[in-house]
Amino acid sequence: MNILKPNMIFKVLALVLALLGYYVSPYGPDIGIGGPVASESQNQPGSATSGSFYLATVTRVADGDTITVRNLDGATHKIRMHAVDAPELNQAGGEQSRRWLTEQVLNKNVKIVVNNTDRYKRQVAKVVLPVEGCQQRLCDGETDINLKAIEAGQVWWYREFARSQSSEDRVMYEAAEDQARNARKGLWQQTAPLAPWQWRTEQRNQR
Repeated sequence: MNILKPNMIFKVLALVLALLGYYVSPYGPDIGIGGPVASESQNQPGSATSGSFYLATVTRVADGDTITVRNLDGATHKIRMHAVDAPELNQAGGEQSRRWLTEQVLNKNVKIVVNNTDRYKRQVAKVVLPVEGCQQRLCDGETDINLKAIEAGQVWWYREFARSQSSEDRVMYEAAEDQARNARKGLWQQTAPLAPWQWRTEQRNQR
């Protein structure tokens, strides 16, 4: 009587599970050739998993750093743009910042690249104008609206959240803000523009 060796048992089991739609790796769960297998949530429209992305249409611009989008499944999500901070609407430059963002994205198709979800249940994300045919998280030729807003002097680089950016983005965002300030673009035309986080603190202290 032939007795299957342990490695043969594993191969037979793996074959059976593969036929049933499962994947088994000898290196542990969810690990395959070439590294981790992407989780299912990363491919679901509107997923809030860090690093996930999806296509959507912008249906509303609340202010210079907050929008509402509708994904391909018809679900709506509120998006807080990552690593930027726009003037509040009743702060100097707030309405101007919202008008600028409205011109850039309202009713347009965008790619939402999720960083995380904040305490208000908003997806904190990079908003991107995609290039046709791109199936990846980011592609050459795409427009980073978060960065473009800094370049136009419509928002501040939100340095408090720089740690959650890639090193490349940190360099680009900081340089963009320096250039906008030196060129006195947008909010930098003000004599002494007050950062939104400082403005919010002052408002809380006055209550």
